[in-house]
Amino acid sequence: MVIVFSYWIVLLFSPAITSPLSHFFEWMTDIAVVLGYPGTFVACLLGSASVIVEVPFAGVPFILGGLRNDFTGPFLFDPWMIGIISGVGATIGDMTSYALGYAGRKLVDEDNITGFSKFIQNHPRATPLALFILASTPLPLDPAVVALGIGRYSWWRLFWPCLIGEIIFLTGVAWAGRLSLDWIIGLLGVGGPVTHLSATIEVLGIVLLILTVYLTVRLNWTAITKKFKWNIKVNSE
Repeated sequence: MVIVFSYWIVLLFSPAITSPLSHFFEWMTDIAVVLGYPGTFVACLLGSASVIVEVPFAGVPFILGGLRNDFTGPFLFDPWMIGIISGVGATIGDMTSYALGYAGRKLVDEDNITGFSKFIQNHPRATPLALFILASTPLPLDPAVVALGIGRYSWWRLFWPCLIGEIIFLTGVAWAGRLSLDWIIGLLGVGGPVTHLSATIEVLGIVLLILTVYLTVRLNWTAITKKFKWNIKVNSE
């Protein structure tokens, strides 16, 4: 964590040093601004499709939610539409993680499947709620979706909880941009929000990705449910 924090400080206070993800984030934002709603869909789809590296695509609906045609003019985009379109794009992008896990199942021994993958095999009816909660938060979905692919969980049952959760989360992000982007521009300057926001989201994404991978792979979810006596019915199918 010390390394991650130091990396964030360097990105934040050394303008000459930028990460490739910052450039990619600025490129996604430019696409969304130029193309409008279709560009927002493409940007969130591409950002969410990244599995190994956490791309800060949530910054796109944040910026577009509060973007004006000039400093005091009317807003350019509707936060509700931004949230819905961003959620659809992000959910489709998440299916890349599912496909990766599904294809990688051949490389995993059945006896070595642990963590969240084992939990969903034993408690498939609890999985939609867990997915919805996870998608409604800033936590990365990729590790859990990869685990679902490994467990051969139904793609159709995976898609809808993720879609609803992503739409709720990204709509909230767009409205947060509507309410705070002007203040951030006034604080950091016109060129500040994209650079500072992308650096901050990138580092937070790294921290959350590490945490989510640990929670998904290392924890014994079945033992946790037994310990707290959660009444989760096992699907008989």
